[in-house]
Amino acid sequence: MSELKQDMVDGGLWTASGRIVAILGGFVLNLVLARTLSPADYGVYFVVLSTMIILATVGTAGMDQVVVRFAAAHKAVGDWGAVRAVILRCLGMVLAATALVCVAFYPLVPWFFANVMKMPAAVALGGLMVLWLFFSTIQRQLAETFRGLSDIRLATVFGGFRNNGILVSLATCAVSLLLWWSGAMSLRAAFAMTVGASLLVVLVAGWTLWRRLQSLGEGDDAAAAPPARWSAASALHEGWPLWVVGLIAVMRAQSSGWFAAGFDSADQVALFAIAQRFVLLLTAPLAIVNALLPPVVAGLYARAETARLQNVVQAVGGLASLPCVLILALLVVAGRPTLGALFGAHYEAAYPMLVVLCVGQVANILTGSWQIVLPMTGHRKQMLRVSTSAALVQLAGTVAGGYALGAIGVALGSSIGAVFGNLLGVATVRRHLGIWTFISLRRSVLTDALALLASRAARLVPARMRG
Repeated sequence: MSELKQDMVDGGLWTASGRIVAILGGFVLNLVLARTLSPADYGVYFVVLSTMIILATVGTAGMDQVVVRFAAAHKAVGDWGAVRAVILRCLGMVLAATALVCVAFYPLVPWFFANVMKMPAAVALGGLMVLWLFFSTIQRQLAETFRGLSDIRLATVFGGFRNNGILVSLATCAVSLLLWWSGAMSLRAAFAMTVGASLLVVLVAGWTLWRRLQSLGEGDDAAAAPPARWSAASALHEGWPLWVVGLIAVMRAQSSGWFAAGFDSADQVALFAIAQRFVLLLTAPLAIVNALLPPVVAGLYARAETARLQNVVQAVGGLASLPCVLILALLVVAGRPTLGALFGAHYEAAYPMLVVLCVGQVANILTGSWQIVLPMTGHRKQMLRVSTSAALVQLAGTVAGGYALGAIGVALGSSIGAVFGNLLGVATVRRHLGIWTFISLRRSVLTDALALLASRAARLVPARMRG
């Protein structure tokens, strides 16, 4: 296996590991918070977390993706001076943009949470929110910088809540269990815990990056890239389209909490939060398998093996669907008592929302990995159109549903957007590539996919251990 393919497979496995840790850590964190906080306070934490993820995306100004693209490109040709210039310019712009977002957000906290979100308990915690926003945004930029340096391991270790960071998940999980055991958990403590975890990651990642920059290109004569090549204007020109795509994606994933809070009480928001977090277990197997799929799709498409590409994508989806079906059956049949046993009797009322949200996730499973296929085959514009169209449908559905039915209506609108977006994505892949991404359980297709994935996984074992 070439070094490039080896790096891609290693990166996929690290990404999959990060997803597993994040899923388990997030489950434990939500279990602790639901058990220790009142439903109203848990709803506040959920809405603030969604708000921080959205605003952190705003604060990066697209530089998180710019640094990945151009740091990797300059690294590939050994231009270490340009690599440093890209990293420092992007980090400086994120620091400035995040500071502006924090300054603009702080005075809006009382109005936004008291009047729009109807959560006055959050107003007194505005200072912690600003610190949370600042550190989480810088954390994301540092993690993506390591991705640009082709160090997927450190990118996964230092990632945030949105991109399945291992260190922040373990830190928040450990501290939340400690606070639970000591009886000291409160809404303020939960905020402080999250801020502290982000600060820890920023300090460790910043120190590690500084050491890495000191050693980049040692012994080479590469000079730093001319400042004119990386002005703020040129960086923003490169970054704004990527920023728009990323913002649309995160708004689709996180804004449902805003709508639930805007149309219903904090207690109902807590039920929505538990249902949304719990239903993520349904697609966990697909998300983990998809982490290994990008290099496979890119390689097959580059070799024009379209028929095999379809087989592999359908089979990977089919394999991932098997545990998903078992989880779905558990949620539908025993969801109500399971919610009560894990999170408390109050959260049994989240069962109807759980079932509604499952509908959207079933569409996500059945339509397969089209979200991987489109960008990995160069169809980024088509991906943007699908994302924008699905976001508009989801927006209309959540507003109409929330106005009519409250939080459960928001769940219904979210599922409608998911179904529409996934079907549109499949149709787009079919139109431009001539293949289907719907899952398949045909034996011949599964055998081909398993052989392809196994051959790559086997190469990860050192030669001396293969026996």
